[in-house]
Amino acid sequence: MGSSIAESDHMEIRLEGGPNLCSGRVEVFLSGQWTSVCDDSWGIEEAMVVCRQLGCGSAVSATHEAQFGNGWVPIGLDDVRCGGAESTLSECPASPWGEHHCSHEETAGVICSGQLLGSDPTQQTEIRLAGGLNNCSGRVELLHHGEWGTICGDGWGIEEATVVCQEMGCGTASLDQSRTWHGSGSSPIWLDDVHCRGTESALHQCSASPLGRYDCDRRKTASVVCSDVRLVDGPTPCSGRVEVFHSKGWGTVCSNGWDLEDARVVCQEIGCGEALAAGTEVRFGQGSGPIWMDPVNCTGKENVLKECPHEKSLNLTCDHRNDASVECAVVRLSDGHDRCAGKVELLHEGQWRMVEYPGLGDKESRVVCRYLGCGTALHAPGYPIYGEIMAPFWLDDFRCNGSETSLSQCERGPRREYYYDSDRLFYMAGVICSELRLVNGPDRCSGYLEVLHNQQWGTVCDSGWDARDAQVVCRELNCGDVSTAFGGVRYGQGSGLIWLENVNCTGEETSLAACPKSPWGKHSCNHSQDVSVQCSGQFRLVNGSSLCSGRVEMFLQQQWKAICDDNWDLETAEMFCKTLNCGQALSALRGSHFGRKYNPIKINLNYCKEGRDYFTLCDLRDWGPCNSGGSAGVICSEVRLVNGTNRCSGRIELVHNQEWGTVCDATWDKSDAQVVCRELGCGNALKAFRGAHHGQGSGPIWLEGLNCMGKEASLRECPRSPWGEHHCTHSQDASVECTGWIRLVNSSSHCSGTVEVLHEQQWKAICDKNWGVYEDHVVCREMGCRAIPWNLLSGPFLSGKRLSIPFCKWTTNDLTECDLMDFKEGSCSHGRAATVTCSGTRLVNGSNHCSGRVETFLHREWWLWHLNEWDLRDAQVVCREVDCGEAVSVPGGSFFGEGEGPILPYEPKCLGTEAAFHKCVFNSPNRIRIFEMTGVVCSEDLRLMNGTSPCSGRVEVFHSDAWGTICDASWDLQDAQVVCRQLGCGKAYKALAGAHYGQGTDPIWLENINCTGEEAFLKECQKGGWGEHSCSHSQDASVECSGTRLVNGTNHCSGRVEVFMNGKWGSVCDDRWDLRDAQVVCRELGCGGAVSAPGEAHFGEGNGTIWIDEAKCLGTEVVLQKCPFEKQNDCNHGEDAGVVCSDLRLMNGTSPCSGRVEVFHNDLWGTVCDAGWDLQGAQVVCRQLGCGDASKALGGAHYGQGSGPIWMESINCTGEEASLKECQKGSWGEHSCNHSQDASVECSVITAVDSSLEISIHLGVAALVFLALVGIVAEAGCRRRRKTIRRRRRRRRREQQP
Repeated sequence: MGSSIAESDHMEIRLEGGPNLCSGRVEVFLSGQWTSVCDDSWGIEEAMVVCRQLGCGSAVSATHEAQFGNGWVPIGLDDVRCGGAESTLSECPASPWGEHHCSHEETAGVICSGQLLGSDPTQQTEIRLAGGLNNCSGRVELLHHGEWGTICGDGWGIEEATVVCQEMGCGTASLDQSRTWHGSGSSPIWLDDVHCRGTESALHQCSASPLGRYDCDRRKTASVVCSDVRLVDGPTPCSGRVEVFHSKGWGTVCSNGWDLEDARVVCQEIGCGEALAAGTEVRFGQGSGPIWMDPVNCTGKENVLKECPHEKSLNLTCDHRNDASVECAVVRLSDGHDRCAGKVELLHEGQWRMVEYPGLGDKESRVVCRYLGCGTALHAPGYPIYGEIMAPFWLDDFRCNGSETSLSQCERGPRREYYYDSDRLFYMAGVICSELRLVNGPDRCSGYLEVLHNQQWGTVCDSGWDARDAQVVCRELNCGDVSTAFGGVRYGQGSGLIWLENVNCTGEETSLAACPKSPWGKHSCNHSQDVSVQCSGQFRLVNGSSLCSGRVEMFLQQQWKAICDDNWDLETAEMFCKTLNCGQALSALRGSHFGRKYNPIKINLNYCKEGRDYFTLCDLRDWGPCNSGGSAGVICSEVRLVNGTNRCSGRIELVHNQEWGTVCDATWDKSDAQVVCRELGCGNALKAFRGAHHGQGSGPIWLEGLNCMGKEASLRECPRSPWGEHHCTHSQDASVECTGWIRLVNSSSHCSGTVEVLHEQQWKAICDKNWGVYEDHVVCREMGCRAIPWNLLSGPFLSGKRLSIPFCKWTTNDLTECDLMDFKEGSCSHGRAATVTCSGTRLVNGSNHCSGRVETFLHREWWLWHLNEWDLRDAQVVCREVDCGEAVSVPGGSFFGEGEGPILPYEPKCLGTEAAFHKCVFNSPNRIRIFEMTGVVCSEDLRLMNGTSPCSGRVEVFHSDAWGTICDASWDLQDAQVVCRQLGCGKAYKALAGAHYGQGTDPIWLENINCTGEEAFLKECQKGGWGEHSCSHSQDASVECSGTRLVNGTNHCSGRVEVFMNGKWGSVCDDRWDLRDAQVVCRELGCGGAVSAPGEAHFGEGNGTIWIDEAKCLGTEVVLQKCPFEKQNDCNHGEDAGVVCSDLRLMNGTSPCSGRVEVFHNDLWGTVCDAGWDLQGAQVVCRQLGCGDASKALGGAHYGQGSGPIWMESINCTGEEASLKECQKGSWGEHSCNHSQDASVECSVITAVDSSLEISIHLGVAALVFLALVGIVAEAGCRRRRKTIRRRRRRRRREQQP
């Protein structure tokens, strides 16, 4: 590329073919002719130079592909590259004149913003600022023809404001230009589309639309806020060296006495956020010119720096080495109760811009609080914005890891700008930070107190500490009311600084900082006097008969507020009961059942973290308005049943003093159990168990000596000993089994069948007249089964279907609230009983209830699924829904049969974390590629955790709704083999002890597992009782299974190679498949050495996915999947790779059928001692190796001494065995030999012939072998060439794909 376009020639430019003089095709006059410009490398920088040279303002766009016509003039320039700051296009580098590779369809053009404001010498351009706080702020007005008028605010920004401030002699533009002063309705609008670069000395040098022409709203007038202060040489506009404007010049400020109060005034004046630091050293470089102020002594409440007290005369002792600097925040929190709470706003291009909710999560909120020096993030609420506001906001997708010091360090998506209007309600992202925290407590609302000061956390001394002080802490932390104010390290001692003593709050303050107290850091305490606080928490129940019933209230914005009963149902009530540590929700009450509280807030549970089990995991705020005006209520049980087979059986536990405890079985009988069953709505008592029948509890034993009559409404009404007084242990915990008052019968599943209810001590069916989906939902919920996902999908196959009118409300708690009809003669005309199928998903035709073809129940019909795009994540959700542990595989080939019934035209896109299958996303596939029915294999009650592959890891079993580990006592390869087989992971090759894959955290369920290795499931092995062990998690058992198997071979060490990936077994393509790859497979399977690596589906064609292509093993890898390979392939199952392995070999012989005998064991080759070695043993070796009969059994290391272990001695074969290992009598490695006694063998296919005939035969055989070898080699070469050609074709096809 040349250095510049015109080094000696003058070059003129013009715009042709456009609608005005400032837009069109770019043409240049060079060497005596007009020529066009090629659009190669043409961009906005080049357009800026053209517009500037022509006096047409700023560049709006750079056009390409002859947008303004080709003009049919020669192409003179190509590859023009400007920086954007050049005065003329001739200053820009380009290719030599006339050299190009373009056509006339590639000519460049520009669109400029308009004509220069000062291009007409007759117009007047005097300006002023009107209506502002002073002469340097206000609405920008322009004098034209003797009349003052305004400027349209469209596109008005910090660059235009900078030019106005400079022209007015008012310093520079404040970084916050969000303040506006609207003009009067009668004032003319003189200018629109003003565009400045910010470097102009006056506004008339900027471009604009012609005077008097505009297309903007009169309310959008240009305004300016100027500042006498600026920050220079900092990394952001809000940080740098402080300079002030005085006597028409800029100068610095001396840092003598410079502190955070002075910095606060500067940050406020220039329109930035909070002052983060006040620099007294030359952090941002030395200034030049005068030092205008020294020393400065602000209180922090001044509006501008010049209002602060300072010396009028200059201090000549200060020099530029002492220039003051400031770092201000570019993020702030507004409209909150203090500077550490409110809407998140970011300073950008002179305006504070908000972020739409929920643009900030927990991690992002922590970054904001840390950046502002505001401690920890308590909450990230949304703030509603109503009405029309003429300010833009960002819709940025911030992604922080939580450790950043500023949001600018976080990743974020593209910024888009929006303006609110009165037709839409927006929620803006907010953050509530706190400079307080409670440490070491059971939850965030209890613990010892720490406060943040000078960016350091410290404790508070308990001198003078009381409940009023604690009340302020609880309110500030959004934790409700104070429960207890402790002194003397209730929750442990702090460390580091003690910041406060003698705190003296009235209890009405909004923050602890507002309370009277000793100066920071002054105290006479030690950490044994650290104060602690226990708050009530963010939720409570009011006006109920117990702590677990009443009106639902939430502490929000330092006030207790009732929750609206819109959409209040039993599922939501269940969450609330769990949050308060009460039992199950018995009733979800609406209509202000526990008294009315005005202005209840409306909540939305769509923004909850995974699980949605507790209200504390949800982002709760007022979604208003409350349509009903009523308050929600709940009745939670204060008794629960634990460890049972359903919600109506198990160990009895009661809540007292906010802690759950058990009941002693002394005097426990069926009358006591009857009260429990009635209280829980579980029908009648079937059995009253003693002796911890449902397992031992933990924690307190609350009650002993109960003596109920059986008629009481609650166990608390029965005569008993005082709370906590007993003479029992948890081995005496009482249990109960209730009938339940509803059941499903005549089915193989407890979640489907004919509905029966217990009425007047008799089980009765229900007439199905008017029975519909709502009733199904109520029954399924009552049974503790998953409800039918009746609204699972939408699509063409649902058109025209409508739900019947229900007679149960969706929020109905149980069938007692429905208008049911007894099923008896005369009352049900058509004589059918109601039936229900609860689970929306089932597995059919499998070997057990946790494997089979996937079917989904929809509109009273079971639907099938195509295998199209199913993977292990989809299977995981299915397994979770049917309570079958972890997903193991998704077998193809309609493994569990084709099935009958309609097929759903959708494919699932599950994350794998959904609670039920119908909560996944479902897409319509472009086409159905696999016409096979989907099947799933679940582990049922077994999984491997923390491993390096799906087939390795810590063994965990599922019992009593919890996953737990297995103790490694007596853990061996036979046990591991059962685990691997059950999980479909091939053969076990390691049984690992000592928490090899990390320690678990859940219960240790089993010890002393004793499998034979032949069991199909681990639960079939002999074992101790569940939970009975003497181990710790440092003894957790693990396994490593082979993710590789051999199929269709003559034994387990030969066959088609298949690997287990993404939950499916699939084959391996034979491209580049050789003996090194086969060696890895043989080693992985414990099958000795590789004998051959056949391809072309030698052991038959597989089905399903081909997982591996072009394996490139070195031969030393531990498992096949550690080798480099290609995942994408164009192979077919006619190219499936195979392996033949052997755990026996002959070494150092004169032919493949003679040599020293070696066997493979424990991943090592070793020799055989010649003690007892005879022809019968040699016969077995020869037959196993396919070498005919044995001719000699040799001892004394005839074929040389081996090395390594001597594995076998005293071999005792009959000669009929299929494998040498069948002859072994002693243990592996036990011998009294050395390698001078290594056994050898010579085999022969010829047994008895005379020597001359033998020679002839040998010669003939040799000739045949030679010819066969030639044919084999030739065929192998041809095969390799054919495969190479196929491989190259496939590779070319892949490369040609878009």
